[in-house]
Amino acid sequence: MLYGNAAPAAAGPSSLVALLLGEQQRLSAVERFAEQHDRGALPERARYYQDLMPASPPGPGQQYAFRVDLDKCTGCKACVAGCHSLNGLDEAETWRTVGLLHGGTAEAPVQQTVTTSCHHCIDPACMRGCPAEAYEKDPTTGIVRHLDDQCIGCQYCIFMCPYDAPKFNARLGIVRKCDLCSDRLGAGEAPACVQACPTSAIRIDVVDSAQVIEEAQGDAFLPGAPGPGVTLPTTRYESARPQPRNLLPADFYAIAREHAHWPLVFMLVFTQLSAGAFAVHTAAGRLGVGGVWSRASTLFALACGAFVMVASASHLGRPRLAFRAILGLRTSWLSREILGFAVFSGLAGARAAAFFAPPGLAALGPRLDSAVVVAGVLAVTASVMVYVATQRPTWGPAATALKFGLTAVVLGTAAELLVGCVLAPAPDAAALRLLGQVLPIAMMAKLVVELAALAHLRDRRNTAHKRSAILMTRELRGWTWARLALGVMGGLVLPAIGIDGAGSAIGAFACCLCGELCERYLFFTAATAPRMPGALS
Repeated sequence: MLYGNAAPAAAGPSSLVALLLGEQQRLSAVERFAEQHDRGALPERARYYQDLMPASPPGPGQQYAFRVDLDKCTGCKACVAGCHSLNGLDEAETWRTVGLLHGGTAEAPVQQTVTTSCHHCIDPACMRGCPAEAYEKDPTTGIVRHLDDQCIGCQYCIFMCPYDAPKFNARLGIVRKCDLCSDRLGAGEAPACVQACPTSAIRIDVVDSAQVIEEAQGDAFLPGAPGPGVTLPTTRYESARPQPRNLLPADFYAIAREHAHWPLVFMLVFTQLSAGAFAVHTAAGRLGVGGVWSRASTLFALACGAFVMVASASHLGRPRLAFRAILGLRTSWLSREILGFAVFSGLAGARAAAFFAPPGLAALGPRLDSAVVVAGVLAVTASVMVYVATQRPTWGPAATALKFGLTAVVLGTAAELLVGCVLAPAPDAAALRLLGQVLPIAMMAKLVVELAALAHLRDRRNTAHKRSAILMTRELRGWTWARLALGVMGGLVLPAIGIDGAGSAIGAFACCLCGELCERYLFFTAATAPRMPGALS
């Protein structure tokens, strides 16, 4: 067996043995580092890697940032191991990953490994979106820290970050992420990943915030990565080699469903059902129909909304800290959504209580109808903005607003039909006829909006919309067909036959409700998330 100092083989250049022996002599980066260490060739204090640290701390308008030399990155994952070990991460938890880019031509192929972690952005979306104020950006160093003790485990920061930096730890029930080893920096020592890299591909630098903002105008960051305009990431990726224009992540064409987030599926559908039922009933009352079942309708809508708001706390990793979810009202749409539905529930509860109040107070009930409807509309609008704020292409403003708004109309109308046929003390033929005409119109509009997403199958580019459409027609096609079948049956077929009895009303409501749950499941699972390129397992 030959070692690093073995003499080259004497065989000719065409000899296979010579080629193999020559290959064996070329040590990997890790082996070269180990050889230097064994010979004592490294400086006495090399373990601190101060040559990979800036000479002075950040000044005004500056902050610390990672600088990655792509020409030196070998993909050895020593940075991943160092980060995992020195930060005491759980077995399946990673704060730094190594990905792969490839491109070029058959004659001149290019393959590039990329190490990536949190970019400690100038305008961090994770901090803006957090409803519990569990993030802070150090005004001196620019480091974006996650405050573990304040986290409620809602995972909204994962939706907000376009670079997939925050990671949910199921054991602890909180999100955690890289903090640039701020304790080490404070002691003049480089972060774990910098220390672990055997080729010095990663270093810590000081960057000017104004320059980062200026460079983001050109939308240049890293091939295959989300653009820098949203959060202004500070990591610098450098290479002296020209990069081909078709350099893409290794997993660029790989498509997989996202998490379903079932508590959020039920929360969104039932809160929109509740808000829609109040709105539809109030509108029908203004037209002079449906008033005979006002109390039953109000109680049913209130019960649906109240139940799911309590049950939705199961989505939190630390539900006992749910009260912290309204601390981020200044910046977080999630906090505003929670407050909006709290106000809506309070007003709806007051409206329901008025039915059981003395005559003097009961007269105030009808005056609350408009306030309840307005509160419901504002709360649903906040729900729309929760997902629009993530800037995922498939959660665009128009598509999300139409889906959420039409869900409220469809389920609100179906709920009123159910109440009128099953729970009301007396049927109102005029109201049932009107609602039976509204339901198919709303359902048809809803299905058209959803099916319009499949038009992106014809896109030439592999966009987020196209990947979502591919998921809906392949891996998630069972859910897509179930959604269409339930929507057609509950919103079109049964109303066409006529909803005038308990059986048909229950059937229409059940089909519409299950269909909307399927649609909301697809809303989450088919929304491909942005991330850094080519994360390798």
